[in-house]
Amino acid sequence: MSTLTPFVDMNPVPRVLIDVPVVEFPVGAVAVSLARTAKGRTFKVRGGQMLPAGSPAIVLDPEVPFGVESSYTVLGHDAAGNVIGSFPVGTVTLAFDGCVIQQPLDARLSVLVTPLLGFAPSTARGTPGEVSYPQGRALPGLVGLGPRRGVQGLPIEVMVSSFEDADMLQATLGGYEDRQLPVWLVRTPPDVRIPRVLFCHVPELVETDVTRSTAGVTVLFSATVTEVKPPAEGISGAVLTHSDMKVFFATHTQVKAAYVTHSDVKRDTSLIGAADA
Repeated sequence: MSTLTPFVDMNPVPRVLIDVPVVEFPVGAVAVSLARTAKGRTFKVRGGQMLPAGSPAIVLDPEVPFGVESSYTVLGHDAAGNVIGSFPVGTVTLAFDGCVIQQPLDARLSVLVTPLLGFAPSTARGTPGEVSYPQGRALPGLVGLGPRRGVQGLPIEVMVSSFEDADMLQATLGGYEDRQLPVWLVRTPPDVRIPRVLFCHVPELVETDVTRSTAGVTVLFSATVTEVKPPAEGISGAVLTHSDMKVFFATHTQVKAAYVTHSDVKRDTSLIGAADA
């Protein structure tokens, strides 16, 4: 039976472990993909695309919206990659009351931030089409149709309470030697009036103020962002690596003694990121 297990700690981010057995894959599938639907929007699950259908689909979803119900579906693909069927996995609510900013391609680059008064004070979404005046007509017609555009020019102001968190927020966008995609994933509680899962382009991150006191340090940041499509859903940094395993096990024999199957290893999310600790 499929299971959806929520985790609300920052290791590396609030997340859901998806575990779908082979018997629940669509019949005839040679590969499977996972999708998540919440608040009327469906997203591909990062790291859960075109997985071999010969073993369970065990994927850590680091992009689940906070405080709303998420429904998961497993899609079956034939050898050509065409979808040949689907099967509902289940629903889960990730009960986390905070604001997390993370690098979509590597959730280990993530920060729990405090939104300020300048965080999304207003939102703007454009509409498609242009008006055109036909010759001899007093009123224009509308040319072009399509879906409504995403959020544009959204002000974001946040605070962090340590230099370590300030450095991490900067690192989500890269450094002098470390290149990162200039895109954030921003997740907020349901009472914040922006998309529950907001992927956004960050053209510039401004560090606006640093305050030192006996209570500690606060660093303020501001940016103006525009919603974009999720980048490269097949890539995820929230995965178990060989380096993580080496932190706990010196030999393959030790691994086999601790876990019955390779799937059991993947289910142990406590191992993920150990090499970076």
